[in-house]
Amino acid sequence: MLLDIALFGLAFLFAIPAITGYFAYSHGRSFWLWFGLGCFFPFISNIILAILCWKAARKEERRRVGVMTRYEDRYMQREVVQIAQPQPRNQEKTS
Repeated sequence: MLLDIALFGLAFLFAIPAITGYFAYSHGRSFWLWFGLGCFFPFISNIILAILCWKAARKEERRRVGVMTRYEDRYMQREVVQIAQPQPRNQEKTS
């Protein structure tokens, strides 16, 4: 009975660090580093990791928007130049 309670307590104790480690690993960070941090600072490490992942996602989103904007700028520049160039007129003579 006492052994069951101890094992249940250990499982509960290592559940939060394991979740923290898995979350870190799924976002490209070190599992064992964040598992260790989760053992010492269980809830704080989750919050810090969530903020770091959120910042990385925002940075990636900004980078993608920047690339798309440059592409769109080049496309629009070509369109404007094409419209602004004088078009040769076909002058038909009426007789």
